[in-house]
Amino acid sequence: MTGARGISSPFGEKTKVCGSCKHFSPTPPMLVCEIARLFHANMRALETDSLFTQDSVRLILRALGHADGCSQLELVQKTHLKAPTVSVTLKKLEEEGMVIRRQDKLDNRVTRVFLSPKGHEHHALVHERLRTMDGTLMQGFDEAETAQLLQFLERMRNNILPENKRIHPNGCAEKSSKNND
Repeated sequence: MTGARGISSPFGEKTKVCGSCKHFSPTPPMLVCEIARLFHANMRALETDSLFTQDSVRLILRALGHADGCSQLELVQKTHLKAPTVSVTLKKLEEEGMVIRRQDKLDNRVTRVFLSPKGHEHHALVHERLRTMDGTLMQGFDEAETAQLLQFLERMRNNILPENKRIHPNGCAEKSSKNND
């Protein structure tokens, strides 16, 4: 009898055996990771300045591009980076003239971070590159497939986030349904 028979590996992926050859079929999380690595490699290849090849830099610039004037704590929450990483990255970005830090006018304990004109220019360039990459990735998907994929990916993201950091489909943090009394 010819054909492939399926075998499960300890990691959950299916193995197809065709004769003496084994072919591993990736699990959805494995495929998401591979796509993310390829995406980041393509984005890094477009950068001419090594500072902007760092994921933390791109995440922070993106967050500020969408919500300029965030506090460092808000940047930690929006990017899912650790506080020391955000602090060090902001220092580098400030030295490069990409961000400006200012004390909050209402609360002197809070420092707000803003994109400088140079930071806005770079954010616009990266945003255009991201739109191009999005178009490449989503080629051949119709609107319904795109919406369904987005729902699946949001569920996967929320499955991996701690319960108190899960994100509602509208982009806002979900309120925990547990009573903390």
